[in-house]
Formats: sequence, structure tokens, C-alpha cells
Amino acid sequence: MKKLLTFLSLFCLATALVAKPEKVGKGGKPGRPSREEMMKKFDIDGDGKLSENEKAEIRKNMANRQVPAHILDKFDKDGDGKLSDEERAEIRKEMMAKFDKDGDGKLGPEERKAAMAARSKLMQGKGKKKKGESKKKK
Repeated sequence: MKKLLTFLSLFCLATALVAKPEKVGKGGKPGRPSREEMMKKFDIDGDGKLSENEKAEIRKNMANRQVPAHILDKFDKDGDGKLSDEERAEIRKEMMAKFDKDGDGKLGPEERKAAMAARSKLMQGKGKKKKGESKKKK
């Protein structure tokens, strides 16, 4: 069970690291809905907490998101437009090599924070490149 939870956590983190921001949440962080937005959408019973079933729905929702093209280009080895379990394992392996500084096989709070900061920086850099490219064309 512990391995499954670790796998799901890493999968969600990998998805979060490579996902393109969709909108700016109330906290001003690009691509991340505010806590209030998440609760409004997923707190089905309205108790102000996320039950295990409600958390499972969030994971299911995140798993169904479209994989960004740059991730498919890098990791979709068979070219089928989807990430297989092996291809997802390669993403996790790369993430762990980059962010698991203590080598314990999981991302602690500080390592997770560093991974999220790197994702945010990457996404901001991609936006700047696109703007710069359009200016050069004009």
C-alpha cells in the first residue's frame, strides 16, 4: 500500500511538474486553482474536508488531463501519443534523479518545494520565449 501511495504521489507530482498552467488561482500561482476552488469542485458532501473518495476523484481528474506536447516529444518513445507505464516510469526516474537530494526514494517537503519552483520557473520561461519569438517575426 505504501508503494502504491508513493507511486500515486510521484505520478501526481510528475503530472504537475510537466503540466501547462491553465489559469491563475487566487493565490496568484499560475496553473494552480485556489483551495476554495478545489473544495467547491471536489468536496461533494460539503463538510469542508476532502474524503478519500473525493481525493480519488481529484487524482482521476488529474490523470485524465492532456499531456503537454513537449513531454510527449521527450518521453513518448513508441510515438502513440500516450504515455505508457514504462514511459511514465522514465519521467519519475528523471524527477527523482534531479530532486531527490537525500536519495531516500521519495520527495520530502523541501524537495517537493524545489520541484514545484523549478516547474514554475520552466513554465514562466516558456511564456517569455513565445513572446520573444512573436516579436522577432514582426
